[in-house]
Amino acid sequence: MKDVQRIALINPTKFLGNLLLTGGLIQQLDSWCARHNKSLLIVLDESFTGLFSGAFPHAKLVWYPRKALLPGAPRMPAIRAWLACVRQIRAFHADLAFTIEEDSVCHRLTHLSGARHKVSSTIHRYHLGFDQVLDIARSHRPSGFESIWYSVRDVFDALAIPVQGAPSYVRLNREPPDRQLTTRLQQHRISFNKPLLLMHAGASKHYKQWPAEHFAALACLAIQAGYQVCLIGAGQSDAAVNACVMSAVNASGHDNRTDCVDLVNQLSLLELARLMVVSSKIVGNDSGPSHLASALGLPGVVIFGPTDVAIWRPLGAATVTLSNKSVCDATCTRHLCRLNYRCLSTITPQSVFDNLALSDKRTYETIL
Repeated sequence: MKDVQRIALINPTKFLGNLLLTGGLIQQLDSWCARHNKSLLIVLDESFTGLFSGAFPHAKLVWYPRKALLPGAPRMPAIRAWLACVRQIRAFHADLAFTIEEDSVCHRLTHLSGARHKVSSTIHRYHLGFDQVLDIARSHRPSGFESIWYSVRDVFDALAIPVQGAPSYVRLNREPPDRQLTTRLQQHRISFNKPLLLMHAGASKHYKQWPAEHFAALACLAIQAGYQVCLIGAGQSDAAVNACVMSAVNASGHDNRTDCVDLVNQLSLLELARLMVVSSKIVGNDSGPSHLASALGLPGVVIFGPTDVAIWRPLGAATVTLSNKSVCDATCTRHLCRLNYRCLSTITPQSVFDNLALSDKRTYETIL
């Protein structure tokens, strides 16, 4: 690495959880480059602008314009946004450009980076057009080293970038809601006079989705225990799930204006993080918001289905993970389950509520 002075990490993943889990290593890279007078460029997804703008203080950040490139977006603005992103990367004149994700966008931008030495970390999927391809194990790793954190650490090691320590999240600022956000939350009937339980009932994949009726039953248990429940999320899918939860809570006799509040599509990621700072607990699926809460130290429960807990386990000290793969059939896969994902449906609302009381004690995994 002595002859490498300009390093580009091409990492515009759209998955918040992935960036949180690996962001601590990227912060080590940022600090290492600063200490050794090396220039660093990091490409991140534009949706994380507010949340991560101060996380890598020594690096030049380029924001990938994913929203402008979505299917159906106006064609000419999309082309201009794409070219502007590529030009920023190429103008950096990197000696080394590399990826840490198994992601087509990351590898396409690395191809176009103009770097003197281009490295892929995914030998089984993306190997053409690179100067070096790393064979990094993403699964079937040695016991105790399964976390995705270790996979990314191996990428850094292979490139002679020194990183150390145990798996940990990216360090984020823990700031409470400012006056403007507090006013908006109060307008949405967030009371701040009761312990606030956040729920992320949505999921990015169907095989990560704990049933909406279970979330509704859990919300009722929490309301009876004195919590105000707040549903969070973003996008049409989360909105549909939250609507089902709200309807069921209302049908149970609770007030869905004050006992249970729906903030879907109402908060930016930065605003959500600030709400988490003043919340009491959280329950969610294996999702970005669950990892964000864990990174911020908010006690909670994360519910896993067929996803490998060992790889994607939350790293926070006050997070409980629940899974029940004992009911799975040997032929089941994440995408095709003969048993309609009983690994999720057999995790009961009562068991989640009981574990919620323990979530501020220590990190552990319960296998039901």
